[in-house]
Amino acid sequence: MTVHYRDLRYIRLAVDDLAGAEGFAGDVLGLQASGGQDGMAWFRSDSRAYSLCLSDRADSAVALSVADRTMLDTVGARLQAAGVVVTELSDDDCAARWIKAGLTCTAPNGVPVEIVMRPLESGWRYHGPRDAGITGLQAVSLACTDIAANEDFWTGAVGLTVSDWAGDACYLRLGDRHHDIVLYPSERDGIFAVDFAVEGINNVMQNFYHLQARQYPIIQGPGRRPASNAVFVVTRGPGGVLFGYGAEMAEGDAVTGRAPRQFPAAPGSFCAWGSPTEQKEFLG
Repeated sequence: MTVHYRDLRYIRLAVDDLAGAEGFAGDVLGLQASGGQDGMAWFRSDSRAYSLCLSDRADSAVALSVADRTMLDTVGARLQAAGVVVTELSDDDCAARWIKAGLTCTAPNGVPVEIVMRPLESGWRYHGPRDAGITGLQAVSLACTDIAANEDFWTGAVGLTVSDWAGDACYLRLGDRHHDIVLYPSERDGIFAVDFAVEGINNVMQNFYHLQARQYPIIQGPGRRPASNAVFVVTRGPGGVLFGYGAEMAEGDAVTGRAPRQFPAAPGSFCAWGSPTEQKEFLG
């Protein structure tokens, strides 16, 4: 069964200190607050109603969107055919997510995956508290103790496509952009990093200096990923999750017109400019 996804729709992060996480999302990252209630806070990065949800009551999750009920049912059937347990989200669940309908299942690394239909658009222009140059949610990285099982889940059950490997790290795409999801081998499971796209390399550097001025740690970058061609910088946020800005990611024929490539499990495969990292997951 062929499936078509519209986008990586939102990331929900479970946090212990909701107020502190809200301050980081707005003042540090430059996302626009779009409301909060019942232990949840939503933030915008583009025209959608939200792309990041912070919660001190709900589990972390990754959401992909589809266009209509037919495709939602197709995805559900594909997941069930692969032996994945799928649950339909209740009306209350959908209202809390600002969607019309949705399904949920769990990846092998324990992260809930939500397939959502008709997510709410904001209807107004994104405007963050500072000019971070953000254009949207770019990608999410997942830490996996069993990298093979997670790759099988995302490709065989969910239906994503491998763009490249770097060591055992796996770059997965929904459409013609190099990646939307990255799987990293790790000694733990969960959401590892969230990246936001910015307009260009100037914005990457501006955010680099902003993070330095606010005394946030630079985990890696500024640099360029050899596989995706993306220029990036990464810091650490609430709960130890990494947050990054990226620009110039490869897309179109440069990605879809070739077979997946295997890069070595070496530092140079994760930053062509040689920026160091304290995160061994980046070494694949």
